[in-house]
Amino acid sequence: MIKFFRKIRQNLLNEGKTSKYFKYAIGEIFLVVIGILIALQINNWNQDVQNGFERKELLSKLHIEFESNKKVVTNFRVVEERAINSSMKLMSLIGASEEELLNHNLDSLLFQSFPSNELAFADNAVNGVVQNGRLNLFENDSITSLLYHWNSLSEIRKIRFEKLDSWNNEHFLPFLLTHISFKEMDSNANYKWAGTSKVKPSYYPLFQKVEFENLLDNALWLHQQIIERLDETDLLIEEVLHATKS
Repeated sequence: MIKFFRKIRQNLLNEGKTSKYFKYAIGEIFLVVIGILIALQINNWNQDVQNGFERKELLSKLHIEFESNKKVVTNFRVVEERAINSSMKLMSLIGASEEELLNHNLDSLLFQSFPSNELAFADNAVNGVVQNGRLNLFENDSITSLLYHWNSLSEIRKIRFEKLDSWNNEHFLPFLLTHISFKEMDSNANYKWAGTSKVKPSYYPLFQKVEFENLLDNALWLHQQIIERLDETDLLIEEVLHATKS
């Protein structure tokens, strides 16, 4: 085809038809430009189709992932609220008589007030979108801001959990070392080493200390902060599920 066009141009020059040659050359350039534009359009169309398939696949993965995360929050909330209720019950017994304290399973209440559960979310799809730079697929979609919000909220939750762990491990548990039996408290989890203690102290003096009340109070405040972050997380998960719904 190229030889054909060259032959036409050569014939026009040989025949001295310069004006026709220039018109022909301009027409040839125009056809080449049109061809390039058509090729680019086809390439863009193919890319859009490919992006559309990838976007649909990612939305499906995100939806499944956040359905799983919704269950994680629900299960975590149960344990967290149990810890709050147990701590509130312990606080209500501050200043109680020894006889009244004997009516309650204090080891069980203490054990439940220190939950050991972790909030472990599924994040493969989220990391795949963010770390692989695929947020551009959702350029005009609310999902982009939702995923950014999810990552920032994750950092806030992490800080809240670290503060509670630090409070319990550096202040609360060291205070309890000489006042309760960890062995009997751990029997509520059926650990192999747990069981009846031969040197278990009386818990009555513990419940007469304002320091114990203050430790419980601050722990409850930290738990409340976690619950508030869980509420935010729940709402955000619902928004992501709605945005990724097929």
